[in-house]
Order: sequence, then C-alpha cells, then structure tokens
Amino acid sequence: MLIRYDQRVIIVRRLYAFTTPKRREPIRDYELRMLRGISEKFELGDIIEYARWDDEDIRYIEAVFEGGKVKMRYKEGKEGIAEIKTRRGEPLRFR
Repeated sequence: MLIRYDQRVIIVRRLYAFTTPKRREPIRDYELRMLRGISEKFELGDIIEYARWDDEDIRYIEAVFEGGKVKMRYKEGKEGIAEIKTRRGEPLRFR
C-alpha cells in the first residue's frame, strides 16, 4: 500500500475594522506602527515591503509580509479597514 502526503494551500481572507489614533509622529512611523499591530494580531511575521498612496483624505496601503498580504485604507484619527490574505496549508492524504 502506497501512502502519499501532499499539501493543499487554502487562501484565507479576513476583514479587520479598527480605529486609528491621532498622529504624533512622521507618517512612515505611524503607518508602520499600524502595520505591525495588524501583523501581531494575525501572526503575519515581518514586513517585507509596503506602498502607500493618497486620495484626498483617505490613505491606501498595500503591504507584503512573510505570512501574507494586507490591503488597508484609513482616515487619520478616525477609522480604517484592512483585508488580510494568508495562506494555510492543509495536508491531504492519498491511499
């Protein structure tokens, strides 16, 4: 009898709504602090890269972590929403 183990990857998407604090530091440090908080909450690991752009008073961020990706938009000092994509491996067993 031959038993083969394989790995199936499932992409998990989560939405996370949060309130943003008032900014008292440079914009880069402010955004990195928010991204680190999301990383700790969802266990994404270290940040690899991120990009930011503005549309009037709404800021958009796309970030890549070791364990997934984050797309986020927020208003400074108000509210924000983030979409978190992670990969979860699930073993399959064939007989």
